[in-house]
Amino acid sequence: MSELTYEQRQGIEVVTADGAKWIKRLVKRWCPAAQWVMDPFHVISWINDALDSVRREEWQVAKKAAAKPKRDRAGRPAKGDETSATTRKLIEVASAVKRSRFCLIKGQENLTEAQKTKLGNLKLAGSHLFKAWELKEDLRAVFQASSVKEAEDLLDDWLHKAAYCKIAQVVKVEKKVRVRRDDILQAVGLGISNARVEAINNKIKVTVRMGYGFRNTDNLIALLMLRCSDLQPHLPWAPPRKIKKVA
Repeated sequence: MSELTYEQRQGIEVVTADGAKWIKRLVKRWCPAAQWVMDPFHVISWINDALDSVRREEWQVAKKAAAKPKRDRAGRPAKGDETSATTRKLIEVASAVKRSRFCLIKGQENLTEAQKTKLGNLKLAGSHLFKAWELKEDLRAVFQASSVKEAEDLLDDWLHKAAYCKIAQVVKVEKKVRVRRDDILQAVGLGISNARVEAINNKIKVTVRMGYGFRNTDNLIALLMLRCSDLQPHLPWAPPRKIKKVA
């Protein structure tokens, strides 16, 4: 911010970021004319993290509870050794939760038939994970609303359902969202998000890991230009390109 001129900082109209208070104070200090709004990308990342936490917790609990105790003797089980109905239910939950991570983080509109079946199994097994996934999709719908009024109604409905869902991880997200309700609605009204910037940041991180680090930033920037831009350099071993003649 200090490298920008006063006129440049005054020209910034909107700043979108996560919910960190220090960012809001920094924006107010350096860009007093700018409007600070809550970034939708980070709001969805909160609920995705909560959903993954529920998945891990439910998998560990179901796996441990569904583990069959070792029998003292061989042969057919006696009358008291059969698997109880409660244990069978836990085994069903454990089976449904297993390998459900990727179908949970995807949007409902992008699910394959196999992933829809997986979610259906979670619902039939009575897993809290399916309820948490539904709440995640309801929160995503807020940012897909066609108007601020529709987004407001959807958000208020989500806050009510999330507050009484009895899922600790989701309730924690609900409290964070409630505090920033007005900032979220302003972001919806402006149609602004950091999603594209965050996607590029992730691609940079992956590029650094793939290269096991870089000796200088010029090499990193050159590779990022190849991966993130429309540059298509002609490789020596590639066949010559056909140049279209303009009439």
